[in-house]
Amino acid sequence: MTAEHAAPDTEEAAVQPPVRPAGVGLALGLIAVLLSLGLLYLASSVFVPLAFALFILALVAPLRRVLRARVGSALASTLTLLITLSVVILFLYLAAWGFNLVAQWTMGNAARLQRLFTVEVASLHPQLSLVQDMFLDNFNVYWLVRAIQEVLVRVNSLAGQVFLAILFLTLGIFEMDEAPDRLRRMVPGADHWLVVAADVGRKLRRYMWIRTIASILTGVTVWLFAMYAGLELATAWGGLAFLLNYIPFLGPLLATLFPTFFAFVQFESLQTTVFIFLILNVIQIAYGCYLEPRLAGNAFSLSPLMVMVAVFFWGLVWGIPGTFIGVPILIVATSVWSSSQRRRGNVYLQGSAGKDSLPKPPG
Repeated sequence: MTAEHAAPDTEEAAVQPPVRPAGVGLALGLIAVLLSLGLLYLASSVFVPLAFALFILALVAPLRRVLRARVGSALASTLTLLITLSVVILFLYLAAWGFNLVAQWTMGNAARLQRLFTVEVASLHPQLSLVQDMFLDNFNVYWLVRAIQEVLVRVNSLAGQVFLAILFLTLGIFEMDEAPDRLRRMVPGADHWLVVAADVGRKLRRYMWIRTIASILTGVTVWLFAMYAGLELATAWGGLAFLLNYIPFLGPLLATLFPTFFAFVQFESLQTTVFIFLILNVIQIAYGCYLEPRLAGNAFSLSPLMVMVAVFFWGLVWGIPGTFIGVPILIVATSVWSSSQRRRGNVYLQGSAGKDSLPKPPG
C-alpha cells in the first residue's frame, strides 16, 4: 500500500519544473529593457518617425471620424491628411524661421556680445575678483554660436525622418477602418487593448489641447511684452515661445534665455537685461506652473519629476524629437501600466470568486 502511494508522488516530482533562482527574472527583465533601449537608439531613424506618426494619428482620429460620417471614408482620409500636413508644415516653417533669425543675429553679434559680457563682469564688486577671473577666462560667446549651429544642423538632418513620418502617417490614416479587425485577428484579447488605445488617445488629445492653449497664451504674452520693452524681432520671440512651450522644462528655459541675450546686446545694460529675464520667467511660471496644472487636474497623474525625467531621458535617446515626444510616451506608458494592473486585479478577483463558489468537500 505504501509503495502504491509512493509511485505517483515520485512521478509528480519528476515532472515539476525546475525552481529558478531568485533574482534571475529581474536580471532578465533588466537585460530586455537595455536591449530595447539600445534598439530604439540605434534604429532611431525608423522609430522616431513611427512614434510621431502614431502620436499624430491619435490626435486626428476624431477629425477623420467626423468627416467620414459626412463625406465617406476615402475623402475623409484625404481631407484629414491634407489638414494634418498643413498644420505640420506650418509648425516646421515657424520653427525654421525663428531659429534662423536667432542664429543669424547671434553670429552677426558674437563679438559685441563677448565684449559686453567682459565689460559688465569686470565692473562687478571687487570682492568677486576671483569669480570674475574664472568667468572671463572660461566664457566664450562663440560656444553659443557653435551650439546654435549644431542645433540647426540637427534640425536640417531631420528632413528624412519628417518624410518617413509623413509616409507612416499617410498609411495609418487610410488604414484606420481596417486596423481594429486586423488587430483582433492577430492579437488575442485585442478588444481590451483597443479600449486602452482609445483611452490613451483621449488623454493625448487632452494633453495637446492644454499644451496648445498654454503655448498660445505664452507666445502672445511674450510677443506683447517684447513689443512693450522695445525688443527687436518681437514676433520671432513670441513664435519661439509658442513652439518651445511644447517641450516641458527645457523649452521655456530656452525661450527665456534667447531674448535675454538679445536684450543684453540691444540695450547694453545689465539691469535692463535682468528685468527682462525676470519678467519672462514670471510669464513662463504663471502659465506653466499655475494655468496648466489647473487645466489638467488629475487627468494624467504625472509628477513634475516624472515629466522632467521623461523629457531629458528621451532627449538623450532620440535627440531633439525625443524632448517633444517624451511626455506623450510617458502618458502612454503609465496608461498601459495602469490598465494591465487593473486587468490583473480583475482576473485575480474572478479566480478567487470561482474558488469560493466551488462546493466544499465533505468533512
